[in-house]
Amino acid sequence: MSLFPRTLRDLIATPIPNEQVLTQYSQILDGVEAAHLINVWHRDLKPENILYNESSDLLIVADFGIAHFAVQELATIIKTKAKDRLANFQYSAPEQRQKNGNVDHRADIFALGLILNEMFTGEIIQGSGYRTIGSVNEGFAYLDPLIEKMVQQNPDSRPHSIDEIKKDLIGRRNDFISRQKLNELKNKVVPVEEVDDPLINNPVEVESFDFKDGYLIFVLNSTPNHDWVKEFQNPRGGHSFTQGICEPHMFEFQGNTARIRANKQFAQRIIDHFKNYLSPANTTYKAVKIEDAQRREREEKERLRRQVQEEQERQELLKQLKL
Repeated sequence: MSLFPRTLRDLIATPIPNEQVLTQYSQILDGVEAAHLINVWHRDLKPENILYNESSDLLIVADFGIAHFAVQELATIIKTKAKDRLANFQYSAPEQRQKNGNVDHRADIFALGLILNEMFTGEIIQGSGYRTIGSVNEGFAYLDPLIEKMVQQNPDSRPHSIDEIKKDLIGRRNDFISRQKLNELKNKVVPVEEVDDPLINNPVEVESFDFKDGYLIFVLNSTPNHDWVKEFQNPRGGHSFTQGICEPHMFEFQGNTARIRANKQFAQRIIDHFKNYLSPANTTYKAVKIEDAQRREREEKERLRRQVQEEQERQELLKQLKL
């Protein structure tokens, strides 16, 4: 692998400028979440296991030596042997210190809470009365309730996912935070706004054709959905076609076939036109789906912002009221 000459421990010792903490922390969230989305949890997160490349300002999560891997995700079953121990108990969740404790992805969330607080304060949370972010920089005091929730003793009281943590940060207008998902078609973790659509990953093409009962029939490599057919039959750009003989709206789609009533003398012309119609339909369909996904993500961010604002206003009101 590439050489990463420093670790997050080195950055914390520097220390990290407050204004840069969350942009760097977002990379850590991405790395841990990518593991969680394929049912792997680290179980030994600490600054020494987060590597840093200063030239690219890149942080990566490393050392999955005692990680839990879901059996179904592995070709070879990997088990943590009884002799394997956590290298550093300072960042381990309470359930990791208990004999036969039920340890899952929420142990990583506990460690991430400790790490975020330490990136601002330079200190590791130990019990109550710890040094808060608000005591260091009031502008980031909104992180303290989130951290308090992340380091709860009871795993059920912590955020249930990295995405839940990201939503809280996005609601505070940290727009650089990127939400992620598992693209099942590509079997990899991608940004949530990336469209997971088989017609984008495998654009519609002609595999073969036939002429039967006065119809020219095209067999396609995949089955177009309603939205794709709409873009094909109602093109947004100009098309060259023979009016009344092979206009886009004249093609009928059923399953993975398209057909059009045709005169033999125009068959080759129709074949040529149909092939030319496919490319712009694929392009427009992809653009529309990407735009829709990006719009939904913008709307979700705005919803999260409103939700946070409403909660802030509610808390302020409650402070002013007396029973």
